Amino acid sequence: MLSILKNAGEGCITYYVGDNVEHISHLRDCRLICTKKFDIDASVIQITTSDPQLHFYKLSHKAKNNFIFSDGGYTIGNDCEIHKSAVIGLGVKIGDNVTIGPNSVIYSNTEIGDDVEIGANCTIGAEGMMWVWDGDTKVFLKQLGGVKIGNNCIIGSNSSIVRGSANELTILEDGVNMAPGCCIGHGTFIGKQTHLANNVSTGGSSYISEYCFIGSSAVVSPGVVIGSTDVTLGSGGVMAKSTEESGVYVGIPAKLLKKTEGKLKGMPQWRKKN
Repeated sequence: MLSILKNAGEGCITYYVGDNVEHISHLRDCRLICTKKFDIDASVIQITTSDPQLHFYKLSHKAKNNFIFSDGGYTIGNDCEIHKSAVIGLGVKIGDNVTIGPNSVIYSNTEIGDDVEIGANCTIGAEGMMWVWDGDTKVFLKQLGGVKIGNNCIIGSNSSIVRGSANELTILEDGVNMAPGCCIGHGTFIGKQTHLANNVSTGGSSYISEYCFIGSSAVVSPGVVIGSTDVTLGSGGVMAKSTEESGVYVGIPAKLLKKTEGKLKGMPQWRKKN
């Protein structure tokens, strides 16, 4: 199984392009593609090459998908309403009381919980675009991960959720709300009861904690961690750095405007100046 570095376990193949041995010291019983030999656990087979990332990306085209939630087709729960124009891929598992709107596509390797609403023209589990140069040719990473959507989620129309790369999942926990037009990158984690307003974008491998509010057209950059609960990111803001502090963040790049305590009681309200 191909694996991203942080998820690499026994029997996996992963890669590393840096020099800090601490980043790979957790590896055991796997294969590591790297630029040089490291002094790490002897159970790790190290394969050296000048471009580990390129080597890994090429391997992805020979690998199988890592997440099949329903063997032999797809599984649909009770009391679901799926529009006749929607497309459900192989290996998809859908819970009870799920609604899927017109022209939405649920790709393979997707699991949807109970009481979920998916609007029209949504794409769940599509491949993102990650690539490296091989001379003058782009080599794309074939994304082999999946999507897991919890219970009681709402996904507005014209939204897209990209599946995880390698052996990672893109995860929406219970009660996540996404207004129309959102785009969720590969491997993103969105904590329970978090609300994304319209046209929010998250970069790959970003993390948003629970009970957060992300305003209209805001961006959470790739790899950024919003590690605290009860964070509000204002409309149009760009969270370019990770934070562990609750509060209201605004601007490009987003900066802390004020600290807050406790989850939102409802949608943030506009306040007139005195």
